[in-house]
Amino acid sequence: MKVPILILDPQFLTRNGLFHLLDNVDILDLDMHESISTVEQLDKYKIIITDYLEPYTVQEKADFRDLLLKDYADRLLIISADREKSRIKSMISQGVKGYLTKDCDSDEILSAINVISDGNRFYCNRVLEMLSHIEGNNPDDCEPADLSNRELEVIQLIAKGYRTADIADELFISVHTVNSHRKNILKKLRLKSPTQLVAYAHEIGLIDT
Repeated sequence: MKVPILILDPQFLTRNGLFHLLDNVDILDLDMHESISTVEQLDKYKIIITDYLEPYTVQEKADFRDLLLKDYADRLLIISADREKSRIKSMISQGVKGYLTKDCDSDEILSAINVISDGNRFYCNRVLEMLSHIEGNNPDDCEPADLSNRELEVIQLIAKGYRTADIADELFISVHTVNSHRKNILKKLRLKSPTQLVAYAHEIGLIDT
């Protein structure tokens, strides 16, 4: 079954560029619109690719961006040139599934779509760098940095002070599996220690402060 995707952008070049980039991918069922007239039009799409800085309008709601975040955050893949940390953090903390910069290439976009369609989150490393300010990360490196739902659960428990054995009990997995998740998480996020991981989790809103 194909993944239904909406490319929603008022800019002709952006909208058509994304469409032509993704149109040859067999697993995708693409639509594109400059704007929408009713919010119900969004319900049929599994992923909505958009840039929240753009001036969208709908007939039924005055603030479309707030509506997207309130009701459709778990379907959003934001591709934006925004560099304002507070706005990016706000998007992610409200449940946005994916966030890429406009410097990312087709591989990052396709990776994000695949990860989000499976119900997981995807942020490119440039976004993670802007959010976490972890020393040693390379902001010019935009390789995929996807986290599975299980990895997000492990991060949240680590940040809450759970020990490895406690995490294993909580998630009904082995200690060995927990340790594997910890190593994979640090590698994906390019962090060096659990302390940095806890700071990262708080910084991007994976857990409440």
